[in-house]
Amino acid sequence: ELAQRAEQAGVAAVTVHGRTRNQFYKGKADWAAIRAVTDAVSIPVIVNGDCLSLSDARAMLAQSGGQGVMIGRAATGQPWLAGFIAQGLAGSDHPRFPSVEERKEAALEHYEGLLSLYGHKMGIRDARKHLAGYADHQANPLHFNDEQRLRLLTSLDPVEVRHLLIALFETSAEKVAA
Repeated sequence: ELAQRAEQAGVAAVTVHGRTRNQFYKGKADWAAIRAVTDAVSIPVIVNGDCLSLSDARAMLAQSGGQGVMIGRAATGQPWLAGFIAQGLAGSDHPRFPSVEERKEAALEHYEGLLSLYGHKMGIRDARKHLAGYADHQANPLHFNDEQRLRLLTSLDPVEVRHLLIALFETSAEKVAA
C-alpha cells in the first residue's frame, strides 16, 4: 500500500528491504516477500537485504521480481563488489574482480578521501569500520597478524595506517600468487 501511494505521488522507484524493522540485522532477508510490492506497482522495485554475492543478487531478483538490487554492509571493505555484481547482472560471463594492486589503490584513495572530507580526527574514526572491512576481506592471517590488524584499526598516525594498508594488500598478493 505504501509503495502504491508513493507511485501515485510520482515516485520513480522504491527500494524495499526484505527484513522487518524489528529484525534489525538479525535473521535472513525475505526476498520472496518483496514480490507483493513488485506485483502492486509499475515502477521499478529495488531489492535490499543480504546481497553478499552475484548469486545472491540473481536470487534476489528471481524471488522478488525486482528490477535492481541494493548492496549495503557487504560492500564495506570491498567497495568494488557493486561493480562486480553489476557486470554479472548485465550478462558478463566472466565479471572482472579488481586486481590486488587495484584494490590496494582504491583502499588508499578511500582512506585519504575520508581524511580529506572529515579532517584528521573524525576521518580516522570514520575510517576504522572500512579498514576493518578491508582487513577482513583481504588479509592472509599467516602474513597479516592480529597485532597488525589492531594497529591498523587503532593507529592515530595516517602514515602508519597507509603502511599497514599496503602491507595488508601485499599479503593478499602473496596469497593470490600461492
